[in-house]
Amino acid sequence: MTYTASCVRSDGWWAISVPEVEGVFSQARRLDQVEAMAREAIALMLDVDPQSFDITVRVSG
Repeated sequence: MTYTASCVRSDGWWAISVPEVEGVFSQARRLDQVEAMAREAIALMLDVDPQSFDITVRVSG
């Protein structure tokens, strides 16, 4: 399964949402942290291994 981490710059942070999983939101200071933060949020919400899925990062704005 591949999830999309949609991110937009907001007040010095990257605001992250994952449209495929309702209620998954996170934030990161740097763009290179977005994938890891999204992966952690998805794994916690779905109670799955963080390495059991792929992430595609999509930058908006």
